[in-house]
Amino acid sequence: MSTKPDLKNFKHIAVIQTAFLGDVALSLYLVKKLKDEQPETKISFVTTPSASPLVMCLPEVDNVISYDKKGLQSGFRGIKFIAEELKERKVDCILSLHRSFRTAFLSYFTKPVYSVSFNKSALSVLYKYRIKYKPHLHEIQRDLSLLDSFDNINNHILQIPDLKIEIEDESKEFIENKLNEIGIKQGDDIIIIAPGSIWETKRWEENYFAELCLLFKDKGYKTVLIGSKVDKEICSRIAISSQSYNLAGEASIPQTLYLMKLSKLTVTNDSAPTHFAGLMNCPVVTVYGPTSPQFGFAPSGRNSRIVENESLKCKPCSIHGSHKCPIGTHECMKELKPEIVYMACMDVLRQS
Repeated sequence: MSTKPDLKNFKHIAVIQTAFLGDVALSLYLVKKLKDEQPETKISFVTTPSASPLVMCLPEVDNVISYDKKGLQSGFRGIKFIAEELKERKVDCILSLHRSFRTAFLSYFTKPVYSVSFNKSALSVLYKYRIKYKPHLHEIQRDLSLLDSFDNINNHILQIPDLKIEIEDESKEFIENKLNEIGIKQGDDIIIIAPGSIWETKRWEENYFAELCLLFKDKGYKTVLIGSKVDKEICSRIAISSQSYNLAGEASIPQTLYLMKLSKLTVTNDSAPTHFAGLMNCPVVTVYGPTSPQFGFAPSGRNSRIVENESLKCKPCSIHGSHKCPIGTHECMKELKPEIVYMACMDVLRQS
């Protein structure tokens, strides 16, 4: 007799993912699967303030709880505050995708009937059930594997579901007006360029991005640079040298998602825009340097391409990247010339 509960026994499930934006984007597939299986079950999603607007775009989420873990809600006081909110909402089951000490304590203090995380999570003993963390799986499938902690789960439940991301009209109007302001007309072929990353070693060379934009320009494409406010300066330099358009620091996440829906292609480093493009079924070419898609964070879109230098013995040097190349060469990125990435992009565009 199985000791695992039936998923339908729970009336309110909380999913916790407070990691990077890309991780949050990939976790939305788990929420969709939960709602497909149990439409009447309420789902609350605990995430960071920066990721909250992204999660709000998924209609299957009933409540988004913004957890400012490094700001106003830092420390144990913040953990107890969020735990009390989950209690008030009568959350009876927690699925913890983030493997931190903080998240383990948050789940523990909420005192749900059932809680699940990975066996590699910090303080995993605080969870009622632990799923083996399988590094060879894509992150979407790893997240879905938490459903193995319930009884009567068939293999089909681990199949990746299709998402429908909903963008509010205000965000659509902002992008349409902004494109009109910068001279991009309806019907123009747009290519998004996302050159940023919080890890310096994960950034493809700045001048390579500029050269790539010029190659696209020669083919009649309109290149639009995106990123956060932190990326605005680098995007501005690339835009000036390549006669491209810069929206970095101006568009919110929902607005960026809508821009991707209007675009032919996204070109990005191994960072969140890779997974944003997947959510919107926008073809994507991802440039990998120090990291590797084998860690489970490859682009998930149907028409995607990875560009990397697989001949280097020093690669991969890190799962997340770093602020400085350990051997001082950054060869993993410098050897990927603009023509190599351009050829991959044109191949994807032809297939699209």
